[in-house]
Amino acid sequence: MVSEKPLSKKKIAQQTISLSPALKDRIEKYVKENNEKNPEDERFRSVSSFYNYVMTLSMDSLEKGKNLDDLKSFVDAEIKGFFDKITFNALIPYYETAIRTNRYTHLFFEKNTFFYLTLRRLYLARMDPYDNISIKTIFNRVRNFLFSNNLTREVNLDLFTGKTGKDLSGVFEYAGIYKNLTFENCKYNAALFGLLGVKITNFLYSDKDDYFRFDLKTTDLFYRKDLAKKERIKLINHNLSYFINYLRIIDDKAYYFWMKLADDKRVIITFNNEETKNDWINLIQSEIEKFGDKEDYPLNMLKFFEKLHWIEIESEKDLIFHFRLSKTKYQNEREFLIETLSKKSKISQTNGKYQVKKLNDY
Repeated sequence: MVSEKPLSKKKIAQQTISLSPALKDRIEKYVKENNEKNPEDERFRSVSSFYNYVMTLSMDSLEKGKNLDDLKSFVDAEIKGFFDKITFNALIPYYETAIRTNRYTHLFFEKNTFFYLTLRRLYLARMDPYDNISIKTIFNRVRNFLFSNNLTREVNLDLFTGKTGKDLSGVFEYAGIYKNLTFENCKYNAALFGLLGVKITNFLYSDKDDYFRFDLKTTDLFYRKDLAKKERIKLINHNLSYFINYLRIIDDKAYYFWMKLADDKRVIITFNNEETKNDWINLIQSEIEKFGDKEDYPLNMLKFFEKLHWIEIESEKDLIFHFRLSKTKYQNEREFLIETLSKKSKISQTNGKYQVKKLNDY
């Protein structure tokens, strides 16, 4: 049997192809500009060198299992490099569970300043607000990145231009794969649109399908380069209100509502019967003793009652606190707290303030 000889890689074969004048001009312009920027780069020494490199790279990708559609959705190095600085690889099932309780947490600008402003710079540097093509170009580049992260099923942006240059509107759609991660993406996209000066005018969310849709309208902020922090924060809050509102919260799991109440110290937790109250106190006491240091027992018990909003600790060092509960309405709760603490501590009172002192035998 005659063995097949490998083909030479020497650049001697020629291939004639037909191009449109527009495409030919784009290629020649691209090669010229990059040759001027990188004269030592052999890929841009000539149009022929550029063709050879691109075709070799394309064929290598196709032979490794890629198809022609994949070539349209690659993540370019600049966008990938940008997001590599603010993202990381993680175990999706773990984070899908971990962020569950974060669903109705507000994305405050002050707590996410670096993230917000970094994304804003990405878009402003590559987008002309008066040019729909530049808007779609940067969106498509980010879109390709989103498809590469194994979280996105579909993402789309349609733009509509009105009679003037400043009445751009659009529709943004996103379909995810994981419920909680999709909801977080929802929130961050809504906040990002607000930061860029785009207002959500209508909203559709399907928890069952992990899908959301924004109807969008540009504001004057979209065409301004200055930060205008107060105005943009106001717009961010408007957009987020479609997600973080009490109609949505009370329609979801009970603990989301309780989490909101826990932040308001004007709200207190009481028990509907003595048995329930004693069950919780016994459980808290036993685990404080089991997992905590013996000398920290009084402070840890004070922290428990503070979590119920019954008291406010004024000094953790001196174990001084005062009641938030009124004497007239919550006399039983006040007596129960003093009685509970007195079992293993000594309680003294001065001018409405109470101090816990550790007993010598505990």
